[in-house]
Amino acid sequence: MRRNVFILIVILLLILFALFKITNKSDSNKNYVYIEDNEELVIENILPLSDEVGSTFSRSNSKSNIYYNFKIKNSYEGKTKYKILLKTNKGKAFIDDRYVKILLSDKDNVTKKEYISDTTKTIIGLSKFNNKYVVYSGSLKGNSEEEFILRLWISNASTYDDELIFDGQLSVYSY
Repeated sequence: MRRNVFILIVILLLILFALFKITNKSDSNKNYVYIEDNEELVIENILPLSDEVGSTFSRSNSKSNIYYNFKIKNSYEGKTKYKILLKTNKGKAFIDDRYVKILLSDKDNVTKKEYISDTTKTIIGLSKFNNKYVVYSGSLKGNSEEEFILRLWISNASTYDDELIFDGQLSVYSY
C-alpha cells in the first residue's frame, strides 16, 4: 500500500514538473518588446533632399513625415534582446528603396553608433531579417524603455522627376 502511494506521488511530481517546463518554454516565446504609438512611415509630396538637409531635419522644421519619434518598451522583468525592423510597402508610384536614406539617433539626437560611419545610409544597405530591413539591434533591461528619432528622406541622387511615395511600417522582434 505504501509502495503504491509512493509511486503515485512520484508520478504526480513528474507530471507537475513536465507542466512547469512546458509552461516556461511557451512563455519564453512571447514578444515583450513593442513600439509604443506605432505609426505608418510615409514620405509623400516631397522632392529629393541632400544628405545634409535630410540628416538634420527636426520636428520643428519638418513639414513632411520624414522625422519620427518612437519609443520601444520591454514589459518583461528580464533583459531582452530586440531588433527594430522596417517593412516597406510597395505600390505603383512608390520610390525604389535604394533612394530612401535613413538615420537613427537616440532621444537626445545622438546618432546611433551603427550609423556614425555612414550617416547617409540607404535602407537597401541594411541587413535583412524575415524579409524586413534591420534598422537597429540592441537589448533592454527589464521593465524599461528607449526612445529613438528616425529620419527618412529621398536621396537627391534619385533620377525621378515626379514626387513619389515611400511607405513603411516599423516593428520589433524580441528574443
